[in-house]
Amino acid sequence: MTGKAQMHTAALAQALAGDLIENGYDIDAIMRRCSFDASILEAQSPVVKFSDSLRFFELAAKLTKNDIMGLQMGMTHDIRHLGLVCYVGLASPNLAGFLANYGRYVKVINGLLNVDVSHLYDKGAFYWSYEVSPTLTRRQYVETTCASFLHTLRKNTHESLTPRLVRFHHNRSRHLEAFDAYFGGRVEFGAETDGIEFELNDLEIPLKTADRTLLKVLMSYADKVLEDMGQQMPDLIVEVERAIADQLATGAATLNNVAASIGMSPRTLSRKLAAEGTTFFQLLEELRKSLSKSYLRDSDLGLAEISFLMGYSGLSSFNDAFKRWTGNSPGQFRAT
Repeated sequence: MTGKAQMHTAALAQALAGDLIENGYDIDAIMRRCSFDASILEAQSPVVKFSDSLRFFELAAKLTKNDIMGLQMGMTHDIRHLGLVCYVGLASPNLAGFLANYGRYVKVINGLLNVDVSHLYDKGAFYWSYEVSPTLTRRQYVETTCASFLHTLRKNTHESLTPRLVRFHHNRSRHLEAFDAYFGGRVEFGAETDGIEFELNDLEIPLKTADRTLLKVLMSYADKVLEDMGQQMPDLIVEVERAIADQLATGAATLNNVAASIGMSPRTLSRKLAAEGTTFFQLLEELRKSLSKSYLRDSDLGLAEISFLMGYSGLSSFNDAFKRWTGNSPGQFRAT
């Protein structure tokens, strides 16, 4: 993946940094860990590595000791600061138009964000996923973006707009009531993908900001931007990690199967990973370790279920591996 492809419009990170400073937090240490500097506070259109934004949100939640920081931030922040893609959406005639156009042009702000609107008109579904390593924790960032997305829609349709279903790919076992209260509909964690589903009748709700003439101008410009950007190929390591994650629970995450899923021979994949300074087994182990910790920390799944999801044949194999990684058993880690 090129350096350009890994960058994104960091308006949310900029807003979060400003909020933290306004509330008296010293953020220099966590900004350094994310390769940020003071320029992010002043930039008109801040652009940073997407992985750094994800990391910044997680570190900010720890700094503030607030596990639902992302949700609370999103409840009051408008996504118009994301720029072109949001304004195209807001110039659309109705909710369906907003969602369709946002999905069409989202690559303008983040080349690593994939939006699926293929079931928009039959299920009211707007799903999204990220082309990033499964080892990157993105819980706070995703909760912020989802809440701010709905906040913006409510401001520009009506305040009672309630999705039928909100889906989060990550797990969460605490403060669930706060999510139920804000979103209003059913909220599901540990879902196959992130997303929002609306009632089909709600898709026809008109937008207060609809402007057919402006929409035509903005879409023409956005089409040109996308054409200039072209298509970026995903980073090999991220692609392999995602392929491993897809096949873990079936026990099929082998070198041969993963190589085939990304269109390579096992030998070619091994050679290319070696050039990146790693091996298939190292990626598999790191992914299992990262995902295991996440499940133990953020879900109520039993140890046997987590062992299955990690592709182990039995609980004893999972216990042995986890002790090798951390020095503790899974049960001890969860209890801390």
